[in-house]
Amino acid sequence: MKMTYSLWALPLFLTACGDSSDSHAHHEHEAAGGAAHGSGSAAVPANPISVVDGVTIVEMTGNDRMKFNLESFSVPAGSSVRLTFTNVGRMPKAAMGHNVVFLTAEADAAAFATAAAAARDQDYIPADFAEQIVAHTQLLGPGESDTIEFTAPEEPGDYEYLCSFPAHMYAGMRGLMTVESP
Repeated sequence: MKMTYSLWALPLFLTACGDSSDSHAHHEHEAAGGAAHGSGSAAVPANPISVVDGVTIVEMTGNDRMKFNLESFSVPAGSSVRLTFTNVGRMPKAAMGHNVVFLTAEADAAAFATAAAAARDQDYIPADFAEQIVAHTQLLGPGESDTIEFTAPEEPGDYEYLCSFPAHMYAGMRGLMTVESP
C-alpha cells in the first residue's frame, strides 16, 4: 500500500517542482526590471541602450543560465560609455559569479578565458593580460550591481566582451561591442 501511495504522490511532487521553476524565472524577471512593465514578462531592461548628453548608457544583466541580455551593441569611437551590470541570478557567487570584461580588438578571447580560469585570487582577471582589457566590472554575486565608465576605443571595429568566470564564455556569456566611426 505504501508503494501505491508513493507512486500516486510522485506526479504531485513533480508538478509542484515545475511550479517552483516558473516562479523562479518570474522572480529573475522582476529583478531585471520586468515588474515595471506591469506583467513582469520582460527579462531585460525596457531600453538597455540609450544616449544621454553624448554618453552611451548600457544596462546589462547576467543570469544563472550563463547569458547576457545583450549579445551586441554599438558606440561611437572615442565616446564615453557608462555600463551598469547586474547579476540577476540566484546562485552563490562562488558557483555562478559574473562580470563583464571588454577586450581589445586584437585580444584572443579563448587565451584570455583560459588564463582567467587560473586567476581565481584576482576574481578571474589575469594580470598577464591587463594590456588586452579595455574595461571590466567587478565579479558579482546574486543581486549585485556594478557601474563602470570608460572611453570607447578610437579605432572602429568589433571588440569582444565576455564573462571571465571559468567556462562562462564558452557557455555563451560573450558578445560584441561595435565601435563605429563618429
